[in-house]
Amino acid sequence: MRSKVNFIGIGAQKAGTSWLASCLSEHPEICMHPKKEAHYFNKRTFYFNRWHYQYSFKNKNKKVIGEITPGYMSDDKVAERIFQYNKYMKIIAILRDPTDRCISQYKMEMSRGSIEKNSGLWDAFSRDLPKYGPMKYRGLYNLHIKNFEKYFNKSQILILDYENISRKPNDFLQKVFSFLNVDMEFVPKVMNKNIKHKKDIRKDIQIANKDIIKIREFYSNF
Repeated sequence: MRSKVNFIGIGAQKAGTSWLASCLSEHPEICMHPKKEAHYFNKRTFYFNRWHYQYSFKNKNKKVIGEITPGYMSDDKVAERIFQYNKYMKIIAILRDPTDRCISQYKMEMSRGSIEKNSGLWDAFSRDLPKYGPMKYRGLYNLHIKNFEKYFNKSQILILDYENISRKPNDFLQKVFSFLNVDMEFVPKVMNKNIKHKKDIRKDIQIANKDIIKIREFYSNF
C-alpha cells in the first residue's frame, strides 16, 4: 500500500514554486509528484480516488512524499480537504510582494492569451481576471494563511520569503529541509538556477506605471 503524502507546497503562484519543486525532487530522501502541480485537492477529476493519487507518486520507500500546487493556497476548500486526508500534513507557503506577484501573473496570462489583449493591468486586476486564477484574490495572503490555520497548527505551516530565493538560496533550502526533517547537508544541482514553469513564455508586456501604483495602494490596506 502506498504511503500517504506528508507535505504540500500551496504556493503562492509566481513565487518560486517551480524552483523549489526542482530542488526538492533532487533530494534523495524526498519523493516529489512527477508533475509539478498534482491538483488533487482542487481538481479531483484528475484522479479516481486517494489511492490513485498516492500511487501516482511512484514512491520507493522514501522518507518524505510531497507535491507543490500553487492553486491550493487561494482555494477556500483545499485546507479542509488536506486536513481530512492527513491531519499531520506539513504545509509550505512562499509569499512574494503581492504587487510584484500580480505583475508576474499578468505578464504570464497575457503571454498565454488567457486575458484579452486590450486589458491593462488595473482593468484585469479590478475585474479579478482570469476566472480560474484571479489576480487580486491570490494576493490576499492573510486570508489564505488564516484559512489553513483553522485546520493546522502553526508548527505545521512553514512560511517563507520569496526574496530569499535569490538572496540566500542555501539558507532558504536549509529551512525547508529542517522543516521536513531530511538531510540538511544536501545541495541540489539546480539551487542557483532560474527555474520556471514549462508553460511560461517570455514576451515584452508593457504595463502602465499608474496601474502598478493603484495595485500597491490596494494591497497596502491588507
